[in-house]
Amino acid sequence: MNYKALGLSLGLACVAISATFTGATAATTEPPSWTEDVIKVGTVDDYLPCSDQINQHFEGLSIDLWRRISERLNINYTIQTISSFDQAVTRAANGEFDLITSCHEITPERLQSIEYAIPYTTGGIIIASLQNQKPVITLVGKIIQNEIVVKCSILLIIITGLTAWSSSYFKQPEPTSRGKARRLTKVWTFLILNDGIDTIFGSKIRDHITVLITSLVHMLLMSAIIGTTATIIFEENITKKTNELTNKELHQLLRQGLAVQKQTSNEHWLNKQMNKAGIRNDIGTTPIYASSKQQLMELIQGKKTQKPNHFIANATTYKTVLKQAELEEKFELSYQMPSKTPQAFVFGSQIKQDLKKAINIEISKMNRSGLTEQIEKDWRD
Repeated sequence: MNYKALGLSLGLACVAISATFTGATAATTEPPSWTEDVIKVGTVDDYLPCSDQINQHFEGLSIDLWRRISERLNINYTIQTISSFDQAVTRAANGEFDLITSCHEITPERLQSIEYAIPYTTGGIIIASLQNQKPVITLVGKIIQNEIVVKCSILLIIITGLTAWSSSYFKQPEPTSRGKARRLTKVWTFLILNDGIDTIFGSKIRDHITVLITSLVHMLLMSAIIGTTATIIFEENITKKTNELTNKELHQLLRQGLAVQKQTSNEHWLNKQMNKAGIRNDIGTTPIYASSKQQLMELIQGKKTQKPNHFIANATTYKTVLKQAELEEKFELSYQMPSKTPQAFVFGSQIKQDLKKAINIEISKMNRSGLTEQIEKDWRD
């Protein structure tokens, strides 16, 4: 056996393996591509609990989340406020920012121009309304205006009236017209109440058959009236779903004053609903627009000429809006999206691919560990 050749081969193999491990180690210890970069971050101002700039300090659950990501990935960055979500999307698409850290709702329209990070929270459209100061009167009004209640009540009055008029008790001789009217009223009242009828009707079979039929009809009509009334009372105390908002209800909300902040997904949603319902921006049906959250708060506080009875907001932020406006006890949810809408950071068009991947990995880790949920809970509380 040629031991010399064998030793030479083994030596070359060891050198090759050593070189491979050395190359792999060098590859794994190579610094990230963004180490020398300064990432330009934007955030939507005045949008707590997500993001806000207060006395030169940036706060909010989105900001807290970003700080943790930047520390873990050793990212150098500058941060700047943007006045609206639509502006943020446009400027990210144009490459003016590498990342937007706010609660951006993921919508089909926005996905046409920008790319989102992995979602870390959820939101959704809500409509908040002023609580009724006269709930009993309003409830009674809804009941007596209900079509089923009105028709059944009219039919009940007509049927019992005809039965009373045709009864032998009413047709008994009576010397005065007043006595006749009193007799008719008595029978009619008993029939409507469906009680005490046996005390005034005689032994004629025709009267008994008539009363039996009238009683059955009475039972059916009263069941419809009571059932409808109970439904109205029950629905008065629950939050309806936005996908069940009818064209008539939307028109009524607009007539009563419906406020919405411009350049938000809330405005886009309202415009879409109005177009679907065929409602134009005419006198009386034009939404009350707010240019900022501060102006929206002033509107619902009644500090402006127009005072809305309703406003559209996001499920993420509406409680903060009411709390800052000191109107938590004045408004209540009237409509809410049945499903949650994912919210996420927005990537700029010029951000590096490996940095996007690294950010998504960190968000995914925090989602799985429950850290994002805890951060959100801290800010909501």
